[in-house]
Amino acid sequence: MVAKRYPVPASTAAEIKKIAPTFGSLGRALQVATEILVRMEELPRPQPPSEYTEPNYATYRVHTRTADIIEKLATTEYGNDRRQVFAACVKVLKSTRIKI
Repeated sequence: MVAKRYPVPASTAAEIKKIAPTFGSLGRALQVATEILVRMEELPRPQPPSEYTEPNYATYRVHTRTADIIEKLATTEYGNDRRQVFAACVKVLKSTRIKI
């Protein structure tokens, strides 16, 4: 387990906190979301950059594999923007139908 500090928009951090009790913890919610994202054929689209006015930071305690997946998705799929990965995590956790 590692504690990592990520740039996360305030609205996205609030959504993750709201969803987390279903999964037991914030770290577990992110673990589930990233594992789903890495297996999806078509990833959620990035949000427009205008939604990210101020950089807010949140520290999450996650497994090393989860941190690695976040970095991989950020660099390969979301233009090196970790905020987009967390927004995609929220979309995945809120969705009812996921195509893997």
